[in-house]
Amino acid sequence: MSLLTVATWNIFGGRVWDGSRVDLDLTVAGLRRLDADLVAVQEVDRQQARSHGADQARLLGEALGMEWRYAPAMLGTPGSPDGWRAPAPGDPDPGGTAYGIALLSRLPLTDTETVLLPQAGRDEPRVALVAGLDHRGRRLTVAGTHLSFVPGPNLTQLRAVQRHLDERGGPRLLLGDLNLWWPLVRLASRSGWRPLVRGPTFRNRPPGSAARMIQLDHVLAAGAAFHAMAARIVSSPASDHRAVVAELEWS
Repeated sequence: MSLLTVATWNIFGGRVWDGSRVDLDLTVAGLRRLDADLVAVQEVDRQQARSHGADQARLLGEALGMEWRYAPAMLGTPGSPDGWRAPAPGDPDPGGTAYGIALLSRLPLTDTETVLLPQAGRDEPRVALVAGLDHRGRRLTVAGTHLSFVPGPNLTQLRAVQRHLDERGGPRLLLGDLNLWWPLVRLASRSGWRPLVRGPTFRNRPPGSAARMIQLDHVLAAGAAFHAMAARIVSSPASDHRAVVAELEWS
């Protein structure tokens, strides 16, 4: 039996819950509270003016003492038609201004790759960040992603990243902001995949708020007998999403 704590959190570019300002220290504090061995994070800026030019993945990894890997979904400045471009298939990350996703890990990450997902019309490009993880002598494939909010294409993207992970085989986990409700994730996933945590994650609000929330952020598993020994939905002053944490056992 092996135990591994994993989490996923859309960090909203390091902004506070209402989007009024960037405060990466609050994001770091929120990540520390998760106390996870592996965290998939989404909406991660690199050298963007709106987030003070920070390389957020690097700063988060260094602050937490974790390995980090970054995958740009867009190179340049989002929101500017002439200011960004999608990564080219197979090209290495050229560095510079970008927006994307990251993995933070206490355990060594190997065989890292960025997978470009099918384009959803005029929505922004979407990617998955895939890596191997060695935990107590056992091998696991993990992936983080942030899927489109466009209904239909986001289901195509979900199945595409699951198909890619299935080709790797073995125990595998998919974490991220899937922009899909829990019932759709369960019904639309490829055979063998199942969500492990259920609970509302969006839109994050201060304690006591009566606003309706839905689940967009998920931890999915396939290829082994994973069981969530404990699961938490974690709120924070940071981000418009709440984090999902799962303490997993697999046998």
